[in-house]
Amino acid sequence: MRPWVETITLEEYAVRHLAVDRAGFGVGGMDYLPAFFELLGMVSPGTDLAAFYARDENAPPSSFYDPVEGEVLIPEHLLPLDDYQSLVLVGELTKALSHHRHPSLLEALVEAGGGDVDRSAAHRALLEGEAILVQTLYMESLPPERRALLADQARQLAEVDGPGDGSVPSPEEAPRLLLETTRFPTRAGASLVIDLYRQGGFTALDQALDRPPETTEQVLHPDRYKVLEPAMEVDPFGLVVSGYEVVDEGTWGELRWLGLLAHHSDPVSAARAAEGWGGDRYQLLWAPASGKLAFAVRLAADSFVDESEVNAAVRDLIRSGMDVGASRVVDTATEWEGADYAMISWDVGVITWVVASDTEVGRQIAAQLGVNLA
Repeated sequence: MRPWVETITLEEYAVRHLAVDRAGFGVGGMDYLPAFFELLGMVSPGTDLAAFYARDENAPPSSFYDPVEGEVLIPEHLLPLDDYQSLVLVGELTKALSHHRHPSLLEALVEAGGGDVDRSAAHRALLEGEAILVQTLYMESLPPERRALLADQARQLAEVDGPGDGSVPSPEEAPRLLLETTRFPTRAGASLVIDLYRQGGFTALDQALDRPPETTEQVLHPDRYKVLEPAMEVDPFGLVVSGYEVVDEGTWGELRWLGLLAHHSDPVSAARAAEGWGGDRYQLLWAPASGKLAFAVRLAADSFVDESEVNAAVRDLIRSGMDVGASRVVDTATEWEGADYAMISWDVGVITWVVASDTEVGRQIAAQLGVNLA
């Protein structure tokens, strides 16, 4: 079945594109994400995180695929399409065709807001990577003069980037976690797909679409995808705190560990620590009335050395980013108290990490997770 192609007005584009662009981790949590990043010292109080996403929303309109409705939508004012917009359409049609042929990939993207975000990100990376590959092959089929014209059109569009009045934060000012998750589908996805294509052509890519990567770890490390290295099982947990609600939970994944650890550390050290990811479970709790927040995660690493690197990296994040005082050690746990609260416990095979805006809430969560702080 071929995807449906429709034209839309600029007014319709603003609504439809925003809904697609905000699927998954990110803007859907704009009510509580600022508190999360403030708690970890990644933004200053009052930072407008929505403005970071406004860069994409303010970009010149282009064709896009809506996976929920199964439609490729073309802003009518772009017709007839120039060479650059034709290239964009090639990529969106590629994603649409793959969605229709592999409905399980479509389900992962549609359910990203309430399901396994790490798995959804891995699937999205495969689809974005395939689209970039097909676009590249399409460009290579064009004569040199058309490729030069296309490149010139792309440069002109790249110069149109937001209002330019300083109201939109630059990428350097945004939390590294947002940067990593935003760039991941195209950068890591293209790297994985090109690697597959070079080794086995479209046959290898078709096999990947039939059995896609299930974690961002598999996308970041193609060798682990080729052997289908599974995530380690970590028991889920259900935290209950009066006045708080669970606003996000599931698998955090290597990609988001990289984003967390890289903000207050050098990229090489953060990547080395994140690469040891084996599996995890997390919950993010938010108190709407007070605006306070708590985050708890259990991580299983690939080896004792990997556990050690993650443990050290998390401690650096706490000391560098959070408003906490001196630490105290209790059994296998270390906790910090100040304006904020943090606790990390390193037991054989699992690391438990808790951060909270409220000390009593943080301790309550640690107790529910079985950490001895007496």
